[in-house]
Amino acid sequence: MTNKGVSGRTILCMYSGGIDSTGVLHQLLTDEMYKNIKLIVHHIHIVNRENRARAEAQAVSSILKYYKDNKDNLFSSFLYTESIFNTTGFAPLGSNRFPFDMDVCAFYAGNICAAREDINYVAMGRTKTDLEGTDQSFSLRMDRAQKIFKSVLSLEKRDSLPEYIFPMVSYSKKQIWNLLPKQVRGNTWWCRRPVYLEDRTIPCGKCETCQTVKGFVKQEPEF
Repeated sequence: MTNKGVSGRTILCMYSGGIDSTGVLHQLLTDEMYKNIKLIVHHIHIVNRENRARAEAQAVSSILKYYKDNKDNLFSSFLYTESIFNTTGFAPLGSNRFPFDMDVCAFYAGNICAAREDINYVAMGRTKTDLEGTDQSFSLRMDRAQKIFKSVLSLEKRDSLPEYIFPMVSYSKKQIWNLLPKQVRGNTWWCRRPVYLEDRTIPCGKCETCQTVKGFVKQEPEF
C-alpha cells in the first residue's frame, strides 16, 4: 500500500490483541503514511475450547487504553467495536475441529464492510514470519479466508469493494515486538492455551505460538 490515496480513507483493523495485529494497529495510528485516516478497530471475542477469549480481551482493553491515553502522539483516532463468536456448543459433536480464526475474521470483516460502505481497506496481521514459514497450509488458509470475505460481499452493488491490506508484512514477529512501546508490548497476548491463575494470566509456554516467541519475549503480559 503506497502513500497515494491513503489520507481520508477508512480502514477496518481486525484486532485480536496479539503481537501481529497490535503491530498493525500501532502502524495505523503512528505512521504518517496513514495520517488522517478514519479507523475502525474491531475485536471478536472468539470463545472456543482453547479458552483464550478472556486473555485476549484483557490484552485488547489494556492496549487500547494506552493509545487512548496517549492520543496526542497519534496521527489518527479510532472507533472501537466488538462482537462474539462462540463455538463451545460444538463439544457434543465429539470433534477437536473448530473454525479457524482467519475464517471467522473474514466473515465478520465482510459483514462489517457491508454495513459500512465507506470502508476501503481491511487491515490484517500477516507478517514476514508467516510468509517465510514452511507450513504451506497457512497460505491455503489465507486464500480460503479471502474467498470467504469476497463471498460475503458478493451481492454488494458498489463501484469498488474493500480489500485486505497487510501493513506489517515486511516485518518479522521479533521486529514488531521491538517496534512496539514497552507498555504495549507488555500487554500483548500470543499463547493459544492461557493459564488462568488467581491473580494473573500467564502463557502456557508449550503451544506453537509460545515456541515461536520464546527467543525474544522475555516477560509475561502485565495483567
